[in-house]
Amino acid sequence: MDQQQTSSPNKTPVLLQECIQLVLSYLRFNQLPTLCSLLRVNKTLFQLTTPILYLNPFLIVRSRGTWSEDEKAERLEHLLRLFISELDPALRSQLPPLAYMDEDDEQEVWTSTTSSTTSDTSQDAAAIPDISRGYFYHYRRLDHSFLASRAIPKVFATFSRTQSQVVLAQLDKVILQHCGDRALSICMPAPRVKSFVGMIPILKCLRRIELHRMECVTDENLQEMVGWIKTHNETHGTLRELQMGGHSEYDNRCYDDADSQFNYPRRYKASEFDDDDTNSRRDLVLLPQAYRTLTELDTRSWSGAWPTIDQVPVEDLFRLVMDYGEGVAPEEGNSFMLRCKGLKVLDLYVPAQDTFRDVAHLFKSRFHPQSISEEDSQSISVAQSAIASTSTAPSPLAPLKNALTDGTATLPPVEKLYISGHHGNLRNALEDAPVGLSQTLRILKVTSMERHTVEKPSITWGYPLLHVQMPFLVDLQLQGDIALEFHFGVLRSCPNLISFKLMVNGLFSCGQPGNPIDEILSLRKLQCLQLLGKWPLTKEFVHGLGTRLMGLKMLDLARCSGVELEEVLESVEGLEFLWRVGWDMEEVSGAEELVERWRVRMPRVTVGFIQASEFYA
Repeated sequence: MDQQQTSSPNKTPVLLQECIQLVLSYLRFNQLPTLCSLLRVNKTLFQLTTPILYLNPFLIVRSRGTWSEDEKAERLEHLLRLFISELDPALRSQLPPLAYMDEDDEQEVWTSTTSSTTSDTSQDAAAIPDISRGYFYHYRRLDHSFLASRAIPKVFATFSRTQSQVVLAQLDKVILQHCGDRALSICMPAPRVKSFVGMIPILKCLRRIELHRMECVTDENLQEMVGWIKTHNETHGTLRELQMGGHSEYDNRCYDDADSQFNYPRRYKASEFDDDDTNSRRDLVLLPQAYRTLTELDTRSWSGAWPTIDQVPVEDLFRLVMDYGEGVAPEEGNSFMLRCKGLKVLDLYVPAQDTFRDVAHLFKSRFHPQSISEEDSQSISVAQSAIASTSTAPSPLAPLKNALTDGTATLPPVEKLYISGHHGNLRNALEDAPVGLSQTLRILKVTSMERHTVEKPSITWGYPLLHVQMPFLVDLQLQGDIALEFHFGVLRSCPNLISFKLMVNGLFSCGQPGNPIDEILSLRKLQCLQLLGKWPLTKEFVHGLGTRLMGLKMLDLARCSGVELEEVLESVEGLEFLWRVGWDMEEVSGAEELVERWRVRMPRVTVGFIQASEFYA
């Protein structure tokens, strides 16, 4: 018996495809290279990964920062032709004739009514693997107006903006008819909601609605949109996600002059077809309230979201994005976060200094009551009074009465926190939020929206009175002058950091007395270290990079001062996993010779200047 057990082969546990699919779903937004690599592993991963890539292929192409505009246009055209080749001939006939480019670059008219069309289309489709068909479930996950500016003129030979927009509207209806009950999201311009009413019966799996042209919302439009949502709820009950607007985009990273007092980021448009799309109406809160269950809310173009946040059903939210923080504060303060029982992702423009105060107070009162000061106690009393003074009418905040002290409130289980704003509000938020969310936070990224002079660091996360531990934090990034407020001593609270980035605008020194950067060397699991700015380096610190951070893969010290590039290379020469050393090559004498010499000594390591776009990835 023992011999039979010994000779029997060990059975390897099999990971269910459902588990793999769940893991891959977390890579859909920011791990495109990883997904592309998984395609080549085996057939199973190919079948699981391809649908994720085809959820929104047009936006993937548009967001690639390393491709030129011409390269993007070429790929967008190919994707659009690929999609059209999948259409049923009856649906294809609803579109204008296609412009077909032959191998000799001669443009011909490719009509959709003759037999030659079927032949051309079938030949084009024959080159497409069967596995890649039928995955355009989210054709307009965002408003793809850039197709009208680059791809549609080439595919349909349109010559004006009006013609391209008409074709884009036709594509909308055709694609919805093609996807049918597979469609998971829909983009509806506010003035044209009526034209989508007839689509409700076939949209059986619809989860997400994206409403655009928010600046055009009238009382009639608003009632139509609310009615559309309620009708779909009653018919299918699958709606979970809502995005309000999305035309305008902001570049939070680039400044016209790094040394100038530039207070606001540049605003850019994805194409000439993008228009300003904002609305401050308070009654737009009727839209999220119309949902039976709301798990994702993106108020991208609703500037009146913040004053009405206490009226939004946030109890079931998984993801909340609020790009606007201006306007009057909510009547019930910021206690709305204590109603978020399942919130995992929070992307917030910080509107006030006390935005995360209640969250921090709840954590302190529950785990560190001795750390609550008299001022904190008074703030808690004020919050309690605000909650208790609500009207007798049913309120979503009623369960929070006395919640800050009686143990009934729940800290939101936020894992990913992205916050931006002006310096004063952001500084307080960065002091409170990591404290209140310390037990769950995995990713923390902070972006300052203005230049600011900092005399000494003030962000200490309550140290030394409060010893906060953040065991799950693996990614910490501070962008802008808010990074100067960071006290490196708090790195002791997050020993499991894998990625640490500090990016300061301007060419002024980032060094401050009593705040040495040597604490970075205590992060034994660190794999990515990026310091952009005049951070002062010492020979002891550089030597420690090669002896203490043994798992380091990416090291970027652009614009840092105090040591030479060759000293850094000598210190990290023995690191087994290192593959990138970034440096400001303009300040290196004989840079080409130095890089060539180290290419021979460390052939696996790339040495050179890292572009700003790589820092902000």
